[in-house]
Amino acid sequence: MFEHVLRRLGLDAGSRRQAKALAAQVEQLIDGCDRRLRLLPDYQRALAPGLRVSQDYLSGLLEQLPPPLRLSLPFSRDPRLGLLFSGPSSLLQLLDGSAELREFFLSASNGDEVWALLSMQRSETRRFGAALEGGELRNDVAQVVVSFDGHRLMMPSVSDEALLRQSGAHALDVLCAVIARHLGEREQARQLAEVEQTRLMLRRRALGADDCTVIDGGGDCGDLPDTLSGVDARLAELAPRLAALREDACLEGMLRQVRQILERPADYFSLRAVTLHLNRMGVQAEPGGDGVAELRLKEVVLGREQSVRRALLPVRIRRDDIAELRRRFGDD
Repeated sequence: MFEHVLRRLGLDAGSRRQAKALAAQVEQLIDGCDRRLRLLPDYQRALAPGLRVSQDYLSGLLEQLPPPLRLSLPFSRDPRLGLLFSGPSSLLQLLDGSAELREFFLSASNGDEVWALLSMQRSETRRFGAALEGGELRNDVAQVVVSFDGHRLMMPSVSDEALLRQSGAHALDVLCAVIARHLGEREQARQLAEVEQTRLMLRRRALGADDCTVIDGGGDCGDLPDTLSGVDARLAELAPRLAALREDACLEGMLRQVRQILERPADYFSLRAVTLHLNRMGVQAEPGGDGVAELRLKEVVLGREQSVRRALLPVRIRRDDIAELRRRFGDD
């Protein structure tokens, strides 16, 4: 009976351990965002509920990843490899250049097989190319060519289950980086707005608003209004935006932004399914066509105003596959 009451009050041993772990994660979040937030009282109380929301949201996202793709020779075994890499040499360059992969295989206890998350930048190029339409070869057919670069292997793990567990912790680190980037963008926007306000005030004086002559040495004024009424209109338009940016720049404003992002993580960190049907040249084609492969990915979208997108795909790598790549395509 007494233990039941303690659990309901959050005072039992299990609840205390969870609260301690959550407090440590808030401290880790502060380290990654802005340590000055510790100057505010009750920052732990302000951020802990949102951090729980973000953890629940991120753990659900990562369960939706597609099945792992084996990175091995020959490329003809799986046409998706030829779409992701320009050739076996580029695959070998990725595997040999991954410090995390080397460290994983240095430990004999990890075994000879690794599961990891492949991160890539997906690009689409529109062009006109040759294609058959109605049995006739045409050279002016609009096409979309999909390519991948910026490959990176992340979170090498001993199993797909272990990879999923690691992904949860890594996703929280990524969200922390997104928050830090958002705060930096708001601070940069404030500085630019203050520069604009200063230039407008100088322009206002140069136009004789204060019955004095001012020489504006700020450089090109071609983007500034030519009339006093135009300057005043721009200043009036800028004022509320600058006030909001200044409010965000103080510690209380920064804490409020961090809390809002944690409480609404889907606005700043989302994962969506992408299914591509590509021919051997990476050109988008109708599914089921001759030589058309289906490529299923997840695309993570980070941030809101200036979002960053990365394609994600779980992969599986064997030690002997790397050895075979080195034997056939390594430098002599």
